[in-house]
Amino acid sequence: MRGLLLSFLLFICLNVGAQESVIVLKGQVTDLQSGEGVPFVNIRLNDYYYGTSTNLDGRFELKLKTDRFNQKNELRISCIGYHSLTLSLAKVDPERYQQIQLKPRQNRLDDFVVKSNRAQRRENNQAKTLVMDAIDLIPYNKAKSHYLAKTFYRHYCKEDTTYVRLTEAAIDVYQYKKGAKFVQIPEHRLQFNLSQMRRSFDFTTFAKLKHPPISLNFLWSNDLTNYEFHNPIRRRLENYQFSIMDTTALDDDLIAVVDFEPKSDKNSLSYSGKLYINLTDKAFVRADINEVQVHASALDSVRSTVKKRVFFQKIGNRYFPQRLISDVDATHFSRGTGESVVHISHVELMVNEMIPKGKAQFATGEPTEEDLREITYNPTFWKSYTVLEATPLEEKIINDLSRRIELDKQFEAINRLKEGIKAIVSRDDFKKMLESLENKPLYTIIWAKWSIPNFYEVIPSPFMRKLLKRDKFKLLMVSLDELEEDWLTNRALYGFDKDYIVHKRLPLGFGDDITRKFFQEMIPDFLVIGPGGNILDHAPPLPNQVDVKDYYNKMLKALSVESSSN
Repeated sequence: MRGLLLSFLLFICLNVGAQESVIVLKGQVTDLQSGEGVPFVNIRLNDYYYGTSTNLDGRFELKLKTDRFNQKNELRISCIGYHSLTLSLAKVDPERYQQIQLKPRQNRLDDFVVKSNRAQRRENNQAKTLVMDAIDLIPYNKAKSHYLAKTFYRHYCKEDTTYVRLTEAAIDVYQYKKGAKFVQIPEHRLQFNLSQMRRSFDFTTFAKLKHPPISLNFLWSNDLTNYEFHNPIRRRLENYQFSIMDTTALDDDLIAVVDFEPKSDKNSLSYSGKLYINLTDKAFVRADINEVQVHASALDSVRSTVKKRVFFQKIGNRYFPQRLISDVDATHFSRGTGESVVHISHVELMVNEMIPKGKAQFATGEPTEEDLREITYNPTFWKSYTVLEATPLEEKIINDLSRRIELDKQFEAINRLKEGIKAIVSRDDFKKMLESLENKPLYTIIWAKWSIPNFYEVIPSPFMRKLLKRDKFKLLMVSLDELEEDWLTNRALYGFDKDYIVHKRLPLGFGDDITRKFFQEMIPDFLVIGPGGNILDHAPPLPNQVDVKDYYNKMLKALSVESSSN
């Protein structure tokens, strides 16, 4: 490897607005010769197995509780190819940047030099034997007992040149004990707890590659020391050619870099990549795996490339997952239209804190969409939680997603909007709108210019007209149109400007396209809202239905009893 010097730039500030007082350390690891950032540097606080790692630009952010920022504690900084560094927090000056030079590790290739075709064959055999040894020793090197990992998760998607989705979450991962055997998929071993989440609206249009609302099992399947699913090294070793291409070092251990590629290129699904194996204990410390898959039919074709990376950290004499990354690049070509759509997604998880033998009990399986809706976005939480520092790439994501609406507003609204009509009725501005209606029960119709109710269904039956005339009920039409002009035009055009109909407009502030995306299948919607603003019935008879006397009499009687009891 090249002789490099490493510059470690450290900035400390006190975050007093967080839930609890924390020290925020921000810095960058750079190559002083090239000036480029160094990615995947592991930065850990001693004795806590707590820390962070650098992004693709070498930048990082670490948030420490003030009681951990003391003279007894140190930061351990390590990266493949460099001498590890121990930095005492007692020597960190909050008033200035810290510049620390790291000496590179020297290669030791003597035992692996390839000098001839015969030596090449021996090298290939040696590489394969090394990989087989590493697989055989997985039960002795991986985490044998249960553990609890506190992690940061980031997922974003891009179509063509525009980013269309962003999800970030704080997730506790519990691996319960399964002995030393491989299991097929993460669902058989892992439990998840979603502590907090922030996500944007989803502007994805590429229907051929729909993914779950959160992709934890997909990401954890990259861990080739635990799961066989889509693990070519474990399942189809004979299908690949191996060669030792380089050696490097991590901490005080020599690391072999083993390339592998398929012996045949005729398969629709193929793998290639690099394996980093510790030569001291034959343990995997990193794996880079490229998965290429091609699917074709008479109508269309999809080609996808998934670049998987997984990093391990050694705690005691066992190896635990530290960072998992999947980059998906898929192209969908339609033979009918001749058009193609490129969809790119990045899914990443960084372990902030590993608690060996930590105990927990979470729901089995990754969170569903319903589970995600239960999370209320809390901006204060993120002020004290360590996240993967954003790169200029992530800054472009923020710009793309914020063009239609501010990203923070999306974070605050997404889960509420996914509750559907309930999200509208429970809004403060909706309740305030009802205050002017004399606290009467309301037959309510929610509509918009792109979802017009049938005029004849809205015409009240004789019995409902009687209730309206006696002021026992009110007939309310609430438009979600953003523009007042659209609202007024359609009221007149479709004959809804009647004296027995009360009209209100409630623009949600997200634009017609976003509102339509969430509510297109739900409106026009018919419901009865009580005097307190609660939904009394979300499936009432239509206003024009005639045989409804018993229905309304029972409802009015129940409301009268409730009012007198209060």
